[in-house]
Amino acid sequence: MKHVKKITILIFFIIGNVLLAQQNQIKKIQLKWIKSTDFQVSKNYKVKTILVENNFLDENLNPVYAQIWEVPNGVELQNYTIKNVVFEPVTNPEQSIVNIEKIASKIEINFNITNENQNAKAILELTPLIKEDNIIKKVVSFELNYETSLLQKKLTKSSSVKNSVLANGNWYQFLIDTTGVFKLDKSFLQSLGMDVKGINPKNIQIYGNGGGMLPFKNSDFRYDGLQQNAIFVSGEADNSFDNDDYILFYGKGPNTWFNRNNTLAGLEHQFNIFSDDATYFITIGTSEGLRVAPKAPIETATNLQITNFDDFTFFEKDEVNLFAVGQQWFGDNFSIENKHTYSIPFNNIDTSENVIVRVRGVAESSVASQMEVKAGNQNLFNVNFSASSGLTHASANRGSGTIQLTGNSVPIEITYNNNGNPSANSYLDYIEVLGKKKLIANGKQFSFRNFDVIKTVGTFEYVIENASNVDQVWDVTNPLNPLIIVNQVSTSSYNFKINGGVNHEFIALNNSDYYVPKKAEQSRVLNQNLHSLSNLDYIIVTPEYLMDKAQKLADYHNQNSNLKVQVIQLEQIYNEFSSGSKDLTAIRDFARHLYLNSNSNRLKYICLFGDASYDYKDRIGGNNNIVPVFEAYDSFNLASSYVTDDYYGMMDENEGAMSSFERQDIITGRIPVTNPIEADEVVNKILNYYSPKSFGSWRNQITLVADDIDVAGEETIQVSMEKLADTIAANKPIFNVKKIYADAYVQESSSGGKKYPTVNVEITNQVEKGTLLIDYFGHGGEGGWALEGILTVPEIQAYNNNVKFPLFVTVTCEFTRFDNPLRKTAGEYLIWNNKGGVASLISTTREIYISVGQSFNERFIKPLLNFNNENYTIAESLMQVKNQFSTSQRFFVFAFGDPAMPLHVPKPNVRIAKMNDIDVSQSLDTIKALSYIKFEGEVTNESGSLLGDFNGEFEVTVYDKPIAKKTLDNDRHNFIMEFDVLESKIFTGRSNVENGKFTFDFVAPKDIKVAYGKGKLSLYASNNVNDKAGYNFDIVVGGINTDAPEDKTGPTVQLYMNDLNFVDGGNTNESPIFIAVLEDENGINTSITAVDHDIVAILDGDQNNPIILNDYYETDLNNYKKGQVSYPLRNLSPGLHTITLKVWDTYNNLSESTFTFFVVDDSDLVLTNVLNYPNPFISHTEFWFNHNKPNQLLNVQVQIFTVSGKLVKTINEAIQSEGNLSRSITWNGLDDFGSKIGKGVYVYKLKVFTADSNIKAEKIEKLVILQ
Repeated sequence: MKHVKKITILIFFIIGNVLLAQQNQIKKIQLKWIKSTDFQVSKNYKVKTILVENNFLDENLNPVYAQIWEVPNGVELQNYTIKNVVFEPVTNPEQSIVNIEKIASKIEINFNITNENQNAKAILELTPLIKEDNIIKKVVSFELNYETSLLQKKLTKSSSVKNSVLANGNWYQFLIDTTGVFKLDKSFLQSLGMDVKGINPKNIQIYGNGGGMLPFKNSDFRYDGLQQNAIFVSGEADNSFDNDDYILFYGKGPNTWFNRNNTLAGLEHQFNIFSDDATYFITIGTSEGLRVAPKAPIETATNLQITNFDDFTFFEKDEVNLFAVGQQWFGDNFSIENKHTYSIPFNNIDTSENVIVRVRGVAESSVASQMEVKAGNQNLFNVNFSASSGLTHASANRGSGTIQLTGNSVPIEITYNNNGNPSANSYLDYIEVLGKKKLIANGKQFSFRNFDVIKTVGTFEYVIENASNVDQVWDVTNPLNPLIIVNQVSTSSYNFKINGGVNHEFIALNNSDYYVPKKAEQSRVLNQNLHSLSNLDYIIVTPEYLMDKAQKLADYHNQNSNLKVQVIQLEQIYNEFSSGSKDLTAIRDFARHLYLNSNSNRLKYICLFGDASYDYKDRIGGNNNIVPVFEAYDSFNLASSYVTDDYYGMMDENEGAMSSFERQDIITGRIPVTNPIEADEVVNKILNYYSPKSFGSWRNQITLVADDIDVAGEETIQVSMEKLADTIAANKPIFNVKKIYADAYVQESSSGGKKYPTVNVEITNQVEKGTLLIDYFGHGGEGGWALEGILTVPEIQAYNNNVKFPLFVTVTCEFTRFDNPLRKTAGEYLIWNNKGGVASLISTTREIYISVGQSFNERFIKPLLNFNNENYTIAESLMQVKNQFSTSQRFFVFAFGDPAMPLHVPKPNVRIAKMNDIDVSQSLDTIKALSYIKFEGEVTNESGSLLGDFNGEFEVTVYDKPIAKKTLDNDRHNFIMEFDVLESKIFTGRSNVENGKFTFDFVAPKDIKVAYGKGKLSLYASNNVNDKAGYNFDIVVGGINTDAPEDKTGPTVQLYMNDLNFVDGGNTNESPIFIAVLEDENGINTSITAVDHDIVAILDGDQNNPIILNDYYETDLNNYKKGQVSYPLRNLSPGLHTITLKVWDTYNNLSESTFTFFVVDDSDLVLTNVLNYPNPFISHTEFWFNHNKPNQLLNVQVQIFTVSGKLVKTINEAIQSEGNLSRSITWNGLDDFGSKIGKGVYVYKLKVFTADSNIKAEKIEKLVILQ
């Protein structure tokens, strides 16, 4: 009795705990509807619809509702219901709903609890419209009741395998293309490179998991590591693999069938979208391998004989992808020849049973159309396609029918009826044939099963006719461990018994019909062991030929970022996690293995180091599917067909199907490169972004670019960007925001349409001067930004911003649709530009809704700029924001670059301590026109304490008061937006920081606004290790210093090209750097308040297009009186040019200077002023020459000859000079053997080659050695 009592108490205790763990929650939800409004879908498509506030439209352009909230960690959802739903009728639904026919008769709801990097979130989604008795109703409120309980188990470990079988031994791989029994003979093994002499065949082992696609969903079954397959080895008994010996093994091909309900009708095939082959691995082990064993016969009495079996086959060709997006490919084209006939092999049809025929196709047509399907010359069914409309550009559908047939094939005729639309296109996807066959052996191997035996418990006897055609029957229900079934009768049939109630799979074999495997391109498999890896923070996935380039990035982070990083060879991931198949899910499964099996560092970053393509199988020319990307199954609707790397970051058990509730856990980023040169250039850009060379006050700059209004309703583009500017100013005042709103500039008409040429120049100038961020909102496409082309590919390719790489955020359609290798996009060119562009890019890959883009942009800027000290990387900020959305359009936004790259937002703080020797805590002086101002300041930590060990350089920009501007309503939409800008610079200067302190001084220009008001001091300091920033809005600007000393002398001006060695009239390249060295006792005027007092350059007398250079002037260190203008001229025509510079000092005294220069065609390499100095010389001379390739890598060879022509010395060097003059090659007067050369006259030949294009130039000169 005591024992029973204890059990009772224990049971009660467990039940009680379960009850206590369960919690019922009630959430009351109100929906705030926005009345019928214009919804801008894309640049050419706008709809009028109702909308739930802060929500979006679905792919059918009907409203959806989603809400996300936090729930306690460690709970799981048990059940949920909604009740007390309140509806209201929709007035005028025809005018406010786009697709009424897509509205369901009841609320469609989806509620899940998921994890976002270990933080639990509840995600509710529903369609807030129903159609009831032809009345459209909208949901205005409801109650959600849901029950949670404590999670009973942790996430299953991804893999219990800690070492791969490939870690040791000699391994080889081979391919199969179908399912069946394959024969490997001695010659085939030798062709793989195996040495079969002296091996014990009993130790031969074959591993592989079959070639079917891995399941997308994490919780679905997959094998844990490579599995050994039981094989049959003929002749192994003598421990020698002889000439007649061979191996038989059962292999699973790349295509598979899934059965929903263990019936013939429940079968559907899955065509492998990644590979046409399955890979298996073979080795000679150190012990005996698994072998096919006999199956114990069943001797009980037979309840029923089986003389037929269920079989199935399909016909599919994947040759055409309609819109170069998504997973769906199609075969035969019905657009020209609208009738196609097929004969599907199907031997020994059981005439007493129906054959199921299924056909799937697709049509791209503005009217409804259909495929008419005949089988055996009988009309069987139609496959109906709806008309393409809105964002859905094509319609796919499947039809099915049954028919009784005789013979050994199924004749099918398909006719496409375009219903009078000659422009319609239609393609076949596949044909499936399923039916009963008679169990008759015909000398070929064949698989068989009968689903009827699953339904009944008992003993069933299979009876195969023509036993003479059957050498063996294998039970392959477990494909890894086939069993040999003996014939249980001695008649002309082959009989064996099985137990019913379970599914069985068999294969009948004939010795003359074994399949033959194929050699892989690379048969030998080197040892590897990815399963042994653990506790990595960051992996870089790339193919073998790019690994050394990726390693440079890994080395940087291992040494500098406190991250444990490893470059992972893509082919090795396939080998261990998808049995050699190029299945992208292997990458996700490997990442999940690391994520779930870590005990310290948990995987945080994945870099996909390689370009990708929508074509996984290399069917298109010039394909570059280097590291695959996940393509959506939806391939026709541009609002729901996405391409994403987020798939690789979905770690939860219920994730992987890319459902709307899933949330990314691992941060991803892609570096879309194809070849080693491209990869090296992009990695070098990333490393340059990290280098001390990248420090500078450009990191205090942010540029916001807004498209103009092309159609009514797009006012939100400008308004949202101005709102964003206000948000930045309020939350991160260290930043100086440059506003480039297209409609605030004069629009010009040209032969190519309306243009904003000044906007194009402004954007280019911002990139090349340096700006931390360029954020664009508006229309765009693969070729650039806006209908007016305010950013184009040629401009991107010409960027030369070296280490000042901005982050581009481009919330615009398809700017970086990188997965189509036949169409290079503007975003890709930004990444690939080896002299400029970007090191990181956040961009869109598909046509994003404007409302989604607006919401995304507003949310993204906050973590990106560390509003709340998040300190996320760029890609991490993106992931955090994308996880706030449920729309599939979140997958449209992509992170390109290093996922561990932070945006270089300077840390606090730099502050002003004194003004004109008075502490700023006291009454501050005023910056008056012509007044001499002196400031003292200090660099502090975030708590405000002086950093006494901070030594470096300080930069300051002193701004006048904001200037009021407004848009111009260029396209006459009756909308003008007023805004202000901070652009007029009183002073820009530099000084040293010593022991955390700095000073600077200047004379305020006469042109400042006389009215009093607050200006801004923008402060920046760096020591090549850290950088700091600060600001001050307390200084009053205005008035005039009436006691200023007199000054009537203008600045001194010296003009150059490329470097300070340039001589008036000299040669330059087509895009030289114009340099002006300026000096004045009271400094240079850079204010833009007054008209005509800018620093202005006039090229070739073109007064209509002055070049304003105020922003390009920089003072010398610790000297406000002297400085330099450096401005990149672009794409000048070859020939003679003149440039005139006008410059004012702060007293408005003008100086003007003009000089000439000769532009040499960049396709030529021109050498001038070739000499050696000193000449004559005794023991040292330098070789000098001018060239027209500044900042380019040049290979130089100098050969010294005697006057009789004997070569005595050869010097080879690679040089890169900032300007046109090279003087870095020296010679000590010794010959190639180190001996001193005698005095006398010598001849030298200078040869110069460009490193990138191998253009050559050479010159011959004389030199003299004195002793």
